Amino acid sequence: MSLLRGICVWAMLAGAAAANPNGAPWGSAKPGTAQGCASCHFDYDPALESELVAFDGLPQRLAPGAVYDLVLTLAPSDAAIAGFMASASAGSFSASGQGIEANGSEIRSIAPLPAGEGARWKMKWTAPADISGEVYFYTAVNGANDDASPFGDIIHFRSFAIPAGQ
Repeated sequence: MSLLRGICVWAMLAGAAAANPNGAPWGSAKPGTAQGCASCHFDYDPALESELVAFDGLPQRLAPGAVYDLVLTLAPSDAAIAGFMASASAGSFSASGQGIEANGSEIRSIAPLPAGEGARWKMKWTAPADISGEVYFYTAVNGANDDASPFGDIIHFRSFAIPAGQ
């Protein structure tokens, strides 16, 4: 490889590793979006509707204005560290732990967790006062190898639809 080409490859990798040091960009939890998690972490195909992702605390039916304690988990895998982004089609999130920040209907990790034995993040979600139909939750969890690059990471997507209560 020529010196110039080697410098270009190094610059690309260094830029990709530092592209979002404070967490995924807002709006990246859905698969297929332009700035979705899998657009940066592209070494492997994303795991769509990954069985390794769970969102504990989601009810069978939503109550208007209710506050739910939720726990997003990534089951044990080959990942060394993990981070996440989640969004809801309605309602609002609030952080219940360190290394997490909320922005209305979205929430994300801003510091990775060790993932060798799985990773879990606690949060609260408040249902809207007026619920018409289902509320959709979209999650993207990055199971990463901790090499500060987008290579060797697997994005696990999973979505959940919860109907309004009667």
